[in-house]
Amino acid sequence: MNSLPILHLLLFLLGFQALQAQGRSLSAYQPKQYFKMISEIMDVLNTSPSPSEEALDPNEINTLLNTTLLRPNLDAFLNATKNFYNNESLIWKNLKEFLPLLPNPTPRGEPIYIENNWDDFQKKLKKYLEALDNFLTFKNKH
Repeated sequence: MNSLPILHLLLFLLGFQALQAQGRSLSAYQPKQYFKMISEIMDVLNTSPSPSEEALDPNEINTLLNTTLLRPNLDAFLNATKNFYNNESLIWKNLKEFLPLLPNPTPRGEPIYIENNWDDFQKKLKKYLEALDNFLTFKNKH
């Protein structure tokens, strides 16, 4: 009995499963929808009291822009959002939509720490949305 066809089928299924593990497939990816959600979050952040002029620490900026930390940072923002809003808020709902889209690679560092104050949350989320926008733009082009 020849087991070669079965081996090919198993390899195909393994490859297919690996593609699914990398995040939502490109066929289900709707770039305009996700860019709109980022814009809606930014609108909420910009209509809220402005954050202080104090700049983010360079290490925090690196953590927020690190593509291997996109998913862990998203988890941190989802948890921090609960300190300011309930689970029905626009920010929480929109951020949650990015979970299946982001790959879950081995992080190179610790996710962002968000203090329990609006100013810190607002500044860091704005920078994170910039990184998320860049990631989606890159994904859309490739």
